[in-house]
Amino acid sequence: MTFQKDIQYYKFCAYGFFKNLRFFDPFLLLFFYEKGLSFTEIGSLYAVREICINILEVPSGLIADLFGRKRAMILSFASYIISFLLFFIFNSFWGFVLAFVLYGIGDAFRTGTHKAMILAYLKHNAWAVDKTIYYGRTRSWSQRGSAMASLISAGIVFYMGSYEYIFLCSIFPYLIDLLLMVSYPDFLNGELSAQSGGVAHLLKQHFKALKKAFSQWASFRILITTSSYTGFYKAIKDYMQPLLLSLALVLPFADNLDEKSKGALLIGVIYFIIFLLTSYISRIAHLIENKFTNSYKALSFVQIIGWLGGLVGGVFYMIGWHVMAVVAFTFILLVQNVRRPIAISYVSSSFDDQIMATVMSAESQSETIFTAFFALGLGLLIDFFGIGMGLSILSAVLIVFFTIVSFLRNNFKIT
Repeated sequence: MTFQKDIQYYKFCAYGFFKNLRFFDPFLLLFFYEKGLSFTEIGSLYAVREICINILEVPSGLIADLFGRKRAMILSFASYIISFLLFFIFNSFWGFVLAFVLYGIGDAFRTGTHKAMILAYLKHNAWAVDKTIYYGRTRSWSQRGSAMASLISAGIVFYMGSYEYIFLCSIFPYLIDLLLMVSYPDFLNGELSAQSGGVAHLLKQHFKALKKAFSQWASFRILITTSSYTGFYKAIKDYMQPLLLSLALVLPFADNLDEKSKGALLIGVIYFIIFLLTSYISRIAHLIENKFTNSYKALSFVQIIGWLGGLVGGVFYMIGWHVMAVVAFTFILLVQNVRRPIAISYVSSSFDDQIMATVMSAESQSETIFTAFFALGLGLLIDFFGIGMGLSILSAVLIVFFTIVSFLRNNFKIT
C-alpha cells in the first residue's frame, strides 16, 4: 500500500459519508406507495430519473472535464437540494416527476465526476497502483453514512409519524458536501479550458480522444460489464422495503405501536446492519479481486452470483420465507459493494486519464439505461405477478442472457 491518509483522503471519506445521508433511501418506495402510486408508476418515476441522467450523463462529464469538476459538483448538490424540497412539497405523480428530473440532474453531474477527481488525485501523487483499495476504503465511508442514515431516518419517521420530513432533513448533509467541494484543491478541477487553443479546439481534441477510446467493441464490453449489475441493483433494491414492512407486522415486538412506527424501527435497524456489512465488504474488495487472474473474470463471477441471489430471493418472497428473502436482498447489496471498487479499477485501467470524467460518466450513463429498463419492466411485472415472481423473472432473464453472451465470447473469440 503506497498511499497516505492525508487531509484529502479524509475529505473524500467525508464526502461519501455525507453524500449517503439520504434519509429517504430506506423509505422511498413506501413513501410513493403511501401516496397511492402503483408499482408501474413507481417504476416509471425511477425510469424518468434514469432517463434524465442518461441524457445529461456524458455532456455533464464533458462539462466537468472542460470547465471544472468542482463547479460541476457544486451544481450537482444545488440541484439535489431543490429536488428534496420538491419531494417535501408535492403529493402527486407529476410533482414527483419534476423532483426526480432535478434529482437526475444532480446525479448526472456528480457520479462520474467525483470518481474522476479521486483517480486524478491518485495519479497526481503516484498512488494509482492502489486505486482499488483506495476507492474501496473511501466507498466504505459512504456505506457507513447509509448505515447512520438508516437509524436517523427511522427516528424521524417514528417521532414525526410521516415520511415527508426525511426529505427535508436530507438537505443539511448535502449543504455540508456542497461546502466540502469548495475546499477541494484547485488542481482537481481538471480545467482544460485554460490551455491554449480555446474551447472549440479543446472540444475537438476531447471528442477525438473519446472516439479513439470507444472505437473498438472491447470498450463497449467494458462498460456493459461494469454497469449491467449496477442497473439491476438500483432497480430492485427498494423492493426490500415492503418486505420489511410486512415482516414487521408478523414479528412479536413493539406490538403497542402502529404499523408505520413498528415498520420504521425494523427497517432502520435492518438497513443499519446491512450497510455496516457493505462498508466492510467494500474495504476488502481488493482481496476478492486478487483471487482472480484479471478484473473482468472477478466482475463476471460476482455478478452472476448476485443475479442468482435475486432469483432465489424472489422464490423466498413468493413462498413467504420473508427472513430468507431479506438475507437474499442483503446478498445482492453485498455483491454490488464488492463489484464497485473492482469496476472502477477495471475502467480506469482501460482509458486515458485526460477523458476520465467523460468515460466515467459514459459508464454511469450505461448504468442508467439498464436501470430505467429494469425499473420499468420490474414495475410492470410486479403489478401483474407480484414482487417475488417479478424479481425471479428479471433475475432469470439476466442469468440466461449473460450465460449466452459468455458462451459466445469464449467459443467464438468475441473480444
